[in-house]
Amino acid sequence: MLGRQVGPDEYGRLDTFPVDRPVRVTFSTEELQALCPAVEGIQPDIYVATFSYTAVTHAIESKSFKLMLTTYRDKRIFAENLAGELADRIAELGDKVADVEVSLIQNIRGGIITEVTARPG
Repeated sequence: MLGRQVGPDEYGRLDTFPVDRPVRVTFSTEELQALCPAVEGIQPDIYVATFSYTAVTHAIESKSFKLMLTTYRDKRIFAENLAGELADRIAELGDKVADVEVSLIQNIRGGIITEVTARPG
């Protein structure tokens, strides 16, 4: 997806590229959003998110990763389920990647900060 215009129908796909040797990769963002599943209407949950994995044979192309994250903006999901779903999504790349971990810190809600860490299930 890098270097070209991408259609909305491609937003969920993760592109990869080969690496010469296994490397540890971490993506961090403050732009991950989903909708609170417990409240009617539009109440976004906003996260500081960290995604770590070992690129065994292939690394994830960052533009495709960011576009995949945007698909959650309209999804109603609890942080605990979101972290696991994102970890599973990365792990779907199979033997190309290993040691996947996703950490989410939800913006403060009612005076409480929620932090969730998940590995593929």
